[in-house]
Amino acid sequence: MLARAVTDFTADPGSLVEALDDLGEPAAFSATGYGRLTALAAELRMLRGHAARPLPELVGEVERALGLDIEVSARPGADPATSHADLDAFADAAAAFAGDQDEPTLGAFLAYLAAAEDEEFGLEAGRVGEADSVKLATVHAAKGLQWAAVIVPGLADGAQAHMFPARPRVTTRWTENPRLLPFGLRGDTADLPGLAGLDAEALAGFAAGCAERDLAEERRLAYVGATRAAFWLGCAGYWWGNGTSRLGPSVFLQEVRAACESGAGTVASWVPPPEPDAENPALAEPAAAWWPGDAGGARVEAVREAAALVDAAITAAPAAAAPAAAGGTGTRAAAAVSGAAASAGLSDADQSMIAAWARDTSLLLAEREQRRGEQPAAVWLPRRLPVSSLVTMARDAAELARQVRRPMPRPPAPHAHRGTAFHRWLEERFGPQRLLDPGDLPGAADDEPGAGADPELATLQERFETGEWAGRWPAEVEVPFETLIADRLVRGRIDAVFADAPGGGFDVVDWKTGRPPGSAAERRAVAVQLAAYRLAWAGLAGVPVGQVRAAFYYVRDDATVRPADLLDLAGLTALIEDIPLG
Repeated sequence: MLARAVTDFTADPGSLVEALDDLGEPAAFSATGYGRLTALAAELRMLRGHAARPLPELVGEVERALGLDIEVSARPGADPATSHADLDAFADAAAAFAGDQDEPTLGAFLAYLAAAEDEEFGLEAGRVGEADSVKLATVHAAKGLQWAAVIVPGLADGAQAHMFPARPRVTTRWTENPRLLPFGLRGDTADLPGLAGLDAEALAGFAAGCAERDLAEERRLAYVGATRAAFWLGCAGYWWGNGTSRLGPSVFLQEVRAACESGAGTVASWVPPPEPDAENPALAEPAAAWWPGDAGGARVEAVREAAALVDAAITAAPAAAAPAAAGGTGTRAAAAVSGAAASAGLSDADQSMIAAWARDTSLLLAEREQRRGEQPAAVWLPRRLPVSSLVTMARDAAELARQVRRPMPRPPAPHAHRGTAFHRWLEERFGPQRLLDPGDLPGAADDEPGAGADPELATLQERFETGEWAGRWPAEVEVPFETLIADRLVRGRIDAVFADAPGGGFDVVDWKTGRPPGSAAERRAVAVQLAAYRLAWAGLAGVPVGQVRAAFYYVRDDATVRPADLLDLAGLTALIEDIPLG
């Protein structure tokens, strides 16, 4: 029995990804369903190959591969200006996480999202659009907004289940939750229940007071939800949810009903309570549907018509659809492999797999031919770009196209880790003064001085303290930004901004721990980084670009380099638009 229990606990339950990779016999599915599942498995397999990329780039690649940006923009009545609000909010969360963590891996980000779901009810949603459509929003997200008609659903509560008012996931009584401060130590102690003693009666009274306070907090939320309506308000509840315990009208819905019966509104429907032995009809007769469903309607026909136009355009321009020219090495190789597979008597599934291998091989061979001919590979430039991509554009546009088209994992860079450590040290140096240094803590004297320290990092710190920027104090450090250039959202993080520039204005400085570039071409390429920083800070500060200077400070050489003729918005736009698009 014990062995069986241990086996049950340690058994690998598998995952949806593994199930998609091993679908089993095609006969178990409909032809359309099997095709869609196979396509989904291939798509997820491709996306797993991008897991080593930086988080912001990975999120952008997933958004592009799944077509999420097109999907939200193609919704009927969608406002192009606000349709990407939730996607942009998620991308912002990924970029912020990547900038704040020492090792922003995909696993760490997924753990962060899980913690946000458990502890903070998920991430903050994007702003609600202004298009003429139905808006779904939480009461918290609806604060400060107003619509002509508002429906507040879920005003249901029961003995064992509840919706609105909701009950706290964890107790709000400090006597039972060690994460809470005693109410007597809080600034709002006058509005909180008091604990008169530790006897049973006092504890019961304190618990009742906390319950009343929780209900008052929910009542405030209900008030916010009801007052979002300018002309018409609808409130609804239900007897059955998704469990076996019945619900019923919550105290808020009963109060709304009483107000309507007094002349403030109309009770459209009030269903009597179910019988005592009644079962949840949603569980007794679960809903069933065929998959894939039969699509129909005017919208589906419009989408199909648009897809037909795209297919016709691809057929009319085969050179754009296939990288290899007709009769090229890649095409001949793919045709030879496909022909050999067909003549070998393989199954349809095996032939399909071999055809996919042949297609991938032809693409790689075609890319090699393009490199030999020094032709930049045509790509779909991502909608979001890090500043480092702008530098790569200025250095070698074809290299950026190759990175976007077929990204590869980046090798470890010890110098980059040292640079990160130096930037973290500067952030602490310019941040709030610490009351205690690590050496002041108990037991610190027992450690060997300098154990595990990086001598190169220590040298950089010493040279900065004796350099020209040591005596100046920045107005801002580590400033994240996102600015629109050529319809692309360019992201980055400014190391430091000084407001005491000679003659007024601002100094935007990027700390460099390496050596200055040797060639003029490389100096022009890296100057694009400062051009983007200068443009972004001008937008954040609301000042003309001419009032912002930009410089690299090479700490090791104590040298400040201010490139002349930094690109303006028009120059950066031209740089992006010169990338060959596919």
